[in-house]
Amino acid sequence: MNRRLLLIIGTSLLLFSFATVDDWGFYGHKLINRMAVYTCPEDLIEFYKRNISYISDHAVDPDKRRYAVNGEAIKHYIDLDNWGKDAINTLDRDLFKAITFHSNFYVIDEKDTVLLFDTLHYAQNELVFTNEILSKYLILKSQFQTKEFSNWMKNYAWREHDPLQWIVVMDSLKISGLPNGTRLWIQDLFTTHGILPYNLDFAYRRLVNAFRAKDHSMILKLSADIGHYIGDAHVPLHTTKNYNGQLTNQNGIHAFWESRIPELLAEKEFDFLVGAAEYIPNTNDYFWKIIGQSHAYVDSVLSIEKRISEIYPKDEQYCFETRLGVLTKLPCETYTRLYNEMLDQQVERRMQASILAIGSIWTSAWVDAGQPILETNQIDEESIVQSQDSLHVQKREIKVRDHE
Repeated sequence: MNRRLLLIIGTSLLLFSFATVDDWGFYGHKLINRMAVYTCPEDLIEFYKRNISYISDHAVDPDKRRYAVNGEAIKHYIDLDNWGKDAINTLDRDLFKAITFHSNFYVIDEKDTVLLFDTLHYAQNELVFTNEILSKYLILKSQFQTKEFSNWMKNYAWREHDPLQWIVVMDSLKISGLPNGTRLWIQDLFTTHGILPYNLDFAYRRLVNAFRAKDHSMILKLSADIGHYIGDAHVPLHTTKNYNGQLTNQNGIHAFWESRIPELLAEKEFDFLVGAAEYIPNTNDYFWKIIGQSHAYVDSVLSIEKRISEIYPKDEQYCFETRLGVLTKLPCETYTRLYNEMLDQQVERRMQASILAIGSIWTSAWVDAGQPILETNQIDEESIVQSQDSLHVQKREIKVRDHE
């Protein structure tokens, strides 16, 4: 059976099954992951088809973890505009160098904290110790190699990453003059603005390793996860600090664009015949390209909604519908259609791009792993282990961005 016919059948089954789904806020992610299956090459599609329910149903797992797992929320976005107009080109694409250049590091003394590096003299190759550190400790050199420090961040400090209070023991850093057991407080000023493209690269590497190991359960779990993150990367408002219009008096625009439009129009009007997945030779560049394309749409997402809200009758913009037994205020259908038309079907195009990108990334990971032959029987969902991140559920309250 050819891929086009499979996609048509799959779309029909999908739309029927989603028509009664109560968890309507997750609609888009489930739909996109499911459609991505039909873009895969012949040697891979059977594996995903047999497990398509898992791939679709668990497309929303990363969103569920945002409220339970420390450090999950920052994986879903990046505030490019926080780092300047040309951030897509100027941000260091090595996460640990980026954190190094956009954070402060304090040695924790018995009674106080002492700034480790001079923040006015951050350099690509060397970090300069502060005069206070040099006078307090018998450190023989005035500088430390940036590469060595960022590698330490990657291999040691990152394991202890905590967005609220990141404190690590410095022994493995081996700075002569600092006593054993010295602790470092990392005032992380970078990851709070999101690490979405960096996380995509990490997730991709894990998926390649799962394919190499022929770990079918982990392949499915990581495929569902990376599908979610790629979907997020295609949403313009996941690339800006004005993520919910809160800075321009447009609160609620995130769900308007990402949820309301697909829910009303995807079933009957969107076209999901996107073609076959392609091998991506440089996935890191590919992820950043997606982010850049999404960010280029931020202005239109905001300005068009602002414009129509000013000319459309106020009492016809929002309606009330019963959702999960609760009367909910939502953009009216005619108002939603107008926004979609003024956007020139932008939401549909980003969903199409998401579907193709997800299929291409799954395919590329499989190819980079040597194109292993996978079992085509359905995997028992109870046997699919959770990632280590998923197991570290925090008991304290986790604050995340409120945009949905």
